[in-house]
Amino acid sequence: MSSAIVQGVMETTLDVDVWIDLPERQYMRVQNLTRAAGCVVAANTVVYAADGTPVKFVYEVTGLGTFQREFKHTVRLPFRGKKIPVLKLESSLKSKQSIRRDKDLPHIIHIRDLPRCRRALKINPKKTQ
Repeated sequence: MSSAIVQGVMETTLDVDVWIDLPERQYMRVQNLTRAAGCVVAANTVVYAADGTPVKFVYEVTGLGTFQREFKHTVRLPFRGKKIPVLKLESSLKSKQSIRRDKDLPHIIHIRDLPRCRRALKINPKKTQ
């Protein structure tokens, strides 16, 4: 959901999911890097950043292609002072529609509505005033 939020979707999320291009069994490599960066390891796939933000490492994303294929279609956007590659809204939507957890249902609506809202604003921006 973080990728959708940095693209303008009005939602919240408690954690940040980071897609890692490694087999999950190599989670120790990720843990070692995060420890060196000052994170606290909470589980094989979860760390807490220095500011307390939970960061979850994902090794496969439901409903999407391979990491390499999806990475080609990312957009670089500012996130916490750095420009990072994030999934496009379409990819975030596709994944959430594949998973369809209860918590994903309002996210799906908001992600789907954002492009429509942006188009409406460009057609008649005076209605926003």
